[in-house]
Amino acid sequence: MPSYDLRCTSCAHDYEVFRQGFLRDEDRSCPQCGAHAEQMITAGFVSAKPSRGGGAAAGAGGGHTHGGGCGCGHNH
Repeated sequence: MPSYDLRCTSCAHDYEVFRQGFLRDEDRSCPQCGAHAEQMITAGFVSAKPSRGGGAAAGAGGGHTHGGGCGCGHNH
């Protein structure tokens, strides 16, 4: 189930909402003071499991786009 991180625009209270699907209007009401809360942008879940190709996951420093004789020390 996805979770959403929110911050109250009035009292700066941070809280988390677990919701199947999209946030509802009532989720954006601060549980401390009742004022409007904004969704915070946070990093998503990152899996440490390698991709199906057996190589490193995208963005993990693996996967070369250059030829096998590049001298980088990796087997291509």
